[in-house]
Amino acid sequence: MSTSVTTPPASRSSLSNVVDIIVAPSAAFDRLREVPAWGWAFLVAAVLGIIGAFLTSPATMHALQTTLPAQLAANDAIAKLPPDQQQKAIANALAVSKVIGQLSFLFVPIILLIGGLIQGVVMMIANAISHGDGSFKKYFALSITVSVVGIGLSSLALGIIVLVRGADSFDTPTAVQSSLPSLALLAPGAKGALAGFLGGINVFYLWAAALLALGMARVGRIAPPVAWSTSIALLLLTACLAALGAARGG
Repeated sequence: MSTSVTTPPASRSSLSNVVDIIVAPSAAFDRLREVPAWGWAFLVAAVLGIIGAFLTSPATMHALQTTLPAQLAANDAIAKLPPDQQQKAIANALAVSKVIGQLSFLFVPIILLIGGLIQGVVMMIANAISHGDGSFKKYFALSITVSVVGIGLSSLALGIIVLVRGADSFDTPTAVQSSLPSLALLAPGAKGALAGFLGGINVFYLWAAALLALGMARVGRIAPPVAWSTSIALLLLTACLAALGAARGG
């Protein structure tokens, strides 16, 4: 008598969606509409994101060590300190930044889940506006599945670029994040918030935005104009957050 172990339908769907969201997104959307599974997609996006974080970390740390001392020295609270205390405060801040940078991979799964929650809520609003028939569970699963591209592949690609170019070639954190092909190529001399904003609209985020819009229309029957407007708004929000980070951190 032989026995066989069968994979639950939800697990098969989630695993198939990891591949299909890249090569056959319509098939992934159709499965998500019927079975909103996201476990495998979350795992793959998290693993790729963690690998990317490990590869990118040396460049980010080099950029912080290059720019952070001058930024801290210009801070009013630190500038008022005696020279020896200034150096001590700067050294402490660099040490904390180094620890955070080394542990940045721990934030990847958290970012995935928080991003899924936020996008799920926003898509539910679009669903109500357009009288779609989706649910939060479906939109959350869609967000996590699209994150295989928007977070997983983009982080891995960024890590590979950093590995090829070398960590020492990046002098600011914005330069690291803007190394993916993006609108920043249109303004190579851009600095600060503008550089961050343009760098935040890269090929992977554009790809993910398109997938999210198409997915909303297919998974939840949201009207295409509403789906695309919602997805573009989320993309611009991401770019604005990148601009804010660049304005503060260089």
